[in-house]
Amino acid sequence: MRALGHFHPLAMLLIVMVTVRLAAGEPATAVATVTAGFVTAITVTTGGSGYTSEPAVTISGSGGTGATAKAVLYEGRVAQIIILTAGTGYLSAPAVIVEPPSDGPTVALELIPKITIRGINSGANAIVTYSHSIEGPWVIWTNITTSGPETVLIDLLPDHSTKYYRVFKSPPGVLPGFNWIPPGTFVMGSPTTEEGRYEDEIQHKVTITKGFWICDHEVTQAEYEDIMGNNPSNWRGPNRPVERVTYEQATSYCTKLTKRERSNGKITLQEEYRLPTEAEWEYAARAGTSSNRYGDLESIAWYDANSQNETKNVKNKTPNGWGLYDTIGNVWEWCLDWYGDYSQEPITDPQGPPDKVLPGWRRVIRGGSIFFAPEVCRSAYRDWLEYSAPNDDVGFRPVLSSVR
Repeated sequence: MRALGHFHPLAMLLIVMVTVRLAAGEPATAVATVTAGFVTAITVTTGGSGYTSEPAVTISGSGGTGATAKAVLYEGRVAQIIILTAGTGYLSAPAVIVEPPSDGPTVALELIPKITIRGINSGANAIVTYSHSIEGPWVIWTNITTSGPETVLIDLLPDHSTKYYRVFKSPPGVLPGFNWIPPGTFVMGSPTTEEGRYEDEIQHKVTITKGFWICDHEVTQAEYEDIMGNNPSNWRGPNRPVERVTYEQATSYCTKLTKRERSNGKITLQEEYRLPTEAEWEYAARAGTSSNRYGDLESIAWYDANSQNETKNVKNKTPNGWGLYDTIGNVWEWCLDWYGDYSQEPITDPQGPPDKVLPGWRRVIRGGSIFFAPEVCRSAYRDWLEYSAPNDDVGFRPVLSSVR
């Protein structure tokens, strides 16, 4: 067993526990939290007692479908409920039904990896990540709401003995659905042997010195309407990504979101929502990988061969190692930078050209879309669009960072 504390104390202990249960106990209870139609958190209100195996968890009602969850036990109680799929279309918090413990005497021998988080106030949001190496890459394991002076988690996956763990406290102003991206160094661009490569993808080392929070999905039509009061999209659906959004509209969304969250006291004057730089986008999209994309294209992306030429609900494909969905495919995503040539030397915190360097007002777009073939749907592929031009397959995802 290995554990690595990071930012807040985190400890792990492997214990062997023998339990004898003579009768049924009390059922656990829990409540769900819904954001923009998705189930984003499930909080255990009472852990119940007498459980000898993981109870089934059912999520129902409130107009939505598809949310699933898994219960985690500790000492006969439900210690945590982990969301497996967030579902879609929930109008309010659905009912969370935890199966009661079974009757009858039982004896159970359990080998339990116990992870304890300390030093974060009760009710705070936190992100727990893991890696098989101290150097990373770090992968999001779960998002939690702390429940007291100590929050106990249990990693039931068979590879837990080879993991390091660390925990980050989410700032109060971080909206649900934003994931932390740690600072680090990566190789931006593509090797000359990569299929579909273009000459503007020159490989160079990039260092990101400041971590940032990035939306784990492309901004949905419901989220865009909430801030902007309109919906420019061609393919309508509250959980589909907003499209036909110009660069100007995407930056306006970020400005209005920043103003709202500052006025609500959620973020400070030193924090802002904005578009990611091109380097931040590729760093986050790669999530520590160096291949042409972070996984099998069919499982991670909506592209020309499987999209039926229309956008799909966000978060229905496999996320990358940092928990980000649809960085490849579905819709292109605006970046903050003007389009221009890469540096051929190592560079720190690049922000693109200081001004336009080509005819027209060309801003970077990344990630490919529903209309494009595999050679375009790659982590390194670059393209541009006139900043005031709306397209049926162009959207965006914001970041939260310190003011630049």
